Amino acid sequence: MSSAMPSQEYLDTLVQYYEEEVEGEAYFAEAAKAYDDPLVREKLELLAECERHAAESVEPLVRKYGLTPHSAASLQESGRKDAQNTEVNWVKMVEGMNKTYPGYLDDFKGLEALGPAEDQQRLNFLTEHEVAAIEFLRLEAIDPADSVGPLKDYLATDPTEWVIAAE
Repeated sequence: MSSAMPSQEYLDTLVQYYEEEVEGEAYFAEAAKAYDDPLVREKLELLAECERHAAESVEPLVRKYGLTPHSAASLQESGRKDAQNTEVNWVKMVEGMNKTYPGYLDDFKGLEALGPAEDQQRLNFLTEHEVAAIEFLRLEAIDPADSVGPLKDYLATDPTEWVIAAE
């Protein structure tokens, strides 16, 4: 660990994004229950698993800095309630994700920019879940029957073995 404590902005953003991933897992898991189509349910369940995997990947950073997120139960309840208040329409849901997810990618890259060098592997892995989701959405428009590859690839990757790609 470096001798200098990271900025409060970094720490606040880290815990916020961690909490949003926990909420996101519950949101997608709950949303999946509303759909009769098994393929749509599978996609939503995979999105939920990706949110969980992303949260788990940065949880060690949350602990490292002694951050205190809201309770998992309250975050999960919030995510479930959000899903219950969402219209059950897969096409509209995908359209909405296509509009908002590129902005989330920028947000995650912003968190990386705030973070210290020793946190970059896990921060970049967190960002990568958004990259996988955006690629899933791109493929969803081309071939909905075969769009989940990027999500499955992300889930198959261990964050401790993640290698940051050179840009």
